[in-house]
Amino acid sequence: MITTLNIREAQKGEYDDVWAIVRFYNGKSSWIKQVSDLAPSKSLCLKYNRLKDDGKWDKSAFENIYLPEFLKEMCCEQARKKLNELFKADKAGKNIALLCFCQDESLCHRSIIAGILQGVGCNVHTKLDKDYSKYYQDYMRIKRSASHGE
Repeated sequence: MITTLNIREAQKGEYDDVWAIVRFYNGKSSWIKQVSDLAPSKSLCLKYNRLKDDGKWDKSAFENIYLPEFLKEMCCEQARKKLNELFKADKAGKNIALLCFCQDESLCHRSIIAGILQGVGCNVHTKLDKDYSKYYQDYMRIKRSASHGE
């Protein structure tokens, strides 16, 4: 099972592997591994911070600005390898936690990662117990477009 959490909610010893899917992480926890390949790029992090600072971060900004850009980033080879690693870990019965700093899961990249994994049949548990598999369809559309040079 793959569980998505805020980084403050993870407990040592509850998971076989714990990934902080963040761009910037200063944690010294030996049980948390930073996996920046599944984090938004530096430029997307900066865009998110600007939107948030300007009071423009909401569902519309998430869906229309952040989501398409993040999905495009997840089509790169390094991200696809990490997604495949999670798929294999889930199918092998591993218990993996994916962490980031966002409080609101529904406006966070971890919901997008959860949706991609749900779309390929992974057992994913989110804090809000939501099905985010709609993001898988968007991911596949963007991936197909990228592979056709559109």
